[in-house]
Amino acid sequence: MWRLTALVLSGLCLLAGIPRAALAETFDVGFYDYPPMMIESDGSGIYQDILDEISKLTGDTFNVRYYPYPRISLLFNQGKLDIEPGVYPGWVKSQPVPGVFSIVFGKVDDALVFSPGKAFAVNSPNDLRGRSVGMVRGYAYPDLKNLIAEGLLDRRDALNEALLLKMMAAGRFDQIIINKAVAQYSIFNVPEYRYFEVGDVMNSYDVSMRVNPRHEAWLPELDEAILQLKKSGAIEKIYAKYGVSL
Repeated sequence: MWRLTALVLSGLCLLAGIPRAALAETFDVGFYDYPPMMIESDGSGIYQDILDEISKLTGDTFNVRYYPYPRISLLFNQGKLDIEPGVYPGWVKSQPVPGVFSIVFGKVDDALVFSPGKAFAVNSPNDLRGRSVGMVRGYAYPDLKNLIAEGLLDRRDALNEALLLKMMAAGRFDQIIINKAVAQYSIFNVPEYRYFEVGDVMNSYDVSMRVNPRHEAWLPELDEAILQLKKSGAIEKIYAKYGVSL
C-alpha cells in the first residue's frame, strides 16, 4: 500500500488520536567505513548522528549496515537498500535506479591540504601547473583533467585519503586533494597532522539522502525533519563534534 504523504498522515494521526510512533517505519540504510562520515569501528559518525536525530523527530527506525562501497550501489539498484546518505544527485544520475532525494543537509568539498609551510593560494587549476599533487586513486577531478593529460600536473595516487595523509606526513607530498571533512577530522584527532594546512576548495557538492523511489511519499516527512535540524543548528553541531566545519 502506498504511504500517505506526511501532511495527510499527520492530520489523520491528530484526528484519530494515534501516536506518530505507531505509524513509524523501518528503513534499511547502506553505510561504508569512511570516517568521520561513517565510522564502522563503533557505529558512530556524522551520518549516523544525523539519522539518530531524524529518528527522534519522525519515530522511524534506520537499520544501518556496513558494506564495501561498490556494493552499496548494487544493493540500492536491486531495491535491497532504502537509503544511502550523503549523495550528490549528479554522482548517480547514470545508475539504473538514481533514486529520489531529500533536501540538502550537508556538503562534500574537495580541498587542497598542504604540509607545514607549503601552502599557497589556488584560485584556478592553472595555479597547480608544474606541481606534484597527491590524489585518491580512481577519483575524477574534472577541473584538473586537461593539466594532467598534458603532463603539466604530476598526479600521484594513493589508495585512499588516510594513505594520502600518512604519505604527506612522511614527506612524500607537499600538497594533496582530499575530502575537506576527512582532513579536518584527521587534523583534529591525529597529533602528527596538527600542522597541516587546509587550503582552497577545488570542488563542492551539496549532498542529500538518496531514497529508493518506492518511498517517495515519505520525502516530505524526511525533508521536514532535516529542515528542523538545520534551523535548530543541530546538524552544524554534529559536524563540529567531529572537528568539521560546514
